[in-house]
Amino acid sequence: MIQEIEKKIDKQQVEKRVRDWKKRVNELYSTIKGWLRDTEYSVKPGPKLKMYEELMSHFDVPATDIETVDIYRNKNFVLAMKPKGLWIIGVNGGIDILSTKGSYYIADSAEQFEPPKWRLYKKDKDKKNGLELNENTFIELLNLI
Repeated sequence: MIQEIEKKIDKQQVEKRVRDWKKRVNELYSTIKGWLRDTEYSVKPGPKLKMYEELMSHFDVPATDIETVDIYRNKNFVLAMKPKGLWIIGVNGGIDILSTKGSYYIADSAEQFEPPKWRLYKKDKDKKNGLELNENTFIELLNLI
């Protein structure tokens, strides 16, 4: 399988995808922060995660840090957003949403290097029926948690 991948991508392609993924994740966090401005919610940086996926290892691309965020209602923790991975079959990266009242998932359904098309899924539900992630669906999620 790796031989087939090597015919299609190289180290520079992997590095470019990693940079793009980190940019898309950070832009999503900024968008969410904007949605929550003037609400009882706040977005705070969480602990950084190490990103070192199989293709990065194979092409000798060094591990890198990727941002996470925590969301609070007033001063109470509501949820954490943690990038799960970039190379996931069927999507262009995914982010876990973890809370004490359930787990959710955000996936980018756009093609590589296209503007993201974020979709929101309940973690234990059918991954084909996610909702478009927008201000309304995100606020609805926060109201469930």
